[in-house]
Amino acid sequence: MLRTIRSIFVGLLLCCLVPLSVADVNGIISPIIGVLAQEVYPNGLIARNFNATSYIAASYVKFVEGAGGRVVPIGTGHNRSYYEQLLKKINGLLLPGGATYFNETNGYGDAGEHLIAVAKQLNDNGTYFPVWGTCLGMELLVFKMANNTETRSNCESVGQSLPLELKPDYRKSRLFAGASEELIGKLSKENVTYNYHRYCYTQQSFTVPKLNNSWRIMSLNHDVNGLEFVSSIEHLTYPFYGVQFHPEKPLYEFVSNKVPHSPSAVQSSQYFADFLISEARRNSHSYTNATEQARSLIYNYKPEYTSILGSSYVQQYIFGQPDIANDVDDGRPYPYYNGRNAAAAQFNGFHLVLAFSSTVLAMLMQLLCEH
Repeated sequence: MLRTIRSIFVGLLLCCLVPLSVADVNGIISPIIGVLAQEVYPNGLIARNFNATSYIAASYVKFVEGAGGRVVPIGTGHNRSYYEQLLKKINGLLLPGGATYFNETNGYGDAGEHLIAVAKQLNDNGTYFPVWGTCLGMELLVFKMANNTETRSNCESVGQSLPLELKPDYRKSRLFAGASEELIGKLSKENVTYNYHRYCYTQQSFTVPKLNNSWRIMSLNHDVNGLEFVSSIEHLTYPFYGVQFHPEKPLYEFVSNKVPHSPSAVQSSQYFADFLISEARRNSHSYTNATEQARSLIYNYKPEYTSILGSSYVQQYIFGQPDIANDVDDGRPYPYYNGRNAAAAQFNGFHLVLAFSSTVLAMLMQLLCEH
């Protein structure tokens, strides 16, 4: 009887003191991907309806989670040290698509420049750290790796669902080396990739001296005017990948009938999510402890249902003005306006756990003394 009581005591105490929801700090098991926010239009839909300065489309978060990963939001406007500290704790980086300019002060472009430079440095120092760029994110990745040399062309591929025009040597790439013949058939023959962009890179873009033919081009496509553009790339030295299309949309965006949601489109999109997470599993970064990790994850924030307002995204994480003056370079996201309530609830929940554990401890100690 005494042994049974002791076992119950130990089990309950461990459950109370180490909540299962925050117990995992190992990014190799379920990698943590940083997703970069971007600024909103001052007079746009989100700015008018919310006290917001930046956002992350929830489909990018789901894209990561649907492959077994987790997300930490990365804010704009921070100093280089902030991004250096953060990337030492997470397992990969996703630069999302969107509609912003690279020259906005303290915006998406400036943050991306710091993040790409830090990721490059990590890899140079022997740490495998993958970076994925989707649409605008791919454009930013190439732009920053070329030291801000602009090589994009105007492109009209807004709402196009296309098959990939794979180059003959696509199997030499890391991205497509593991794809099944069935999947390649769907990617190359069916309209499974969704394009929505007004800029693009051509093959000529990658011949400028600052790029020095350092990227492998795996596929091409053509816009509505017949202009050929590059649709998937990977760096020859670094685990950096880019796609001009949007693999997250066939899986999680339902605001346009132009977005393909066929079984082939879903399977194809899932392949790219799985690939990103498999790359991130090669990185062994982790947070110092479970509490620090829990405070950083996207679960501290609440997505808003924005398509009902006319947004091109079903849901968005919408963030307010960061307190840059009190910025702490410990890798935590800055205090976005709708994250504070969630954080407060989590803090109060922790107090409830402690109160419960104290009660259980007192009851079990009494039982132990009686025996």
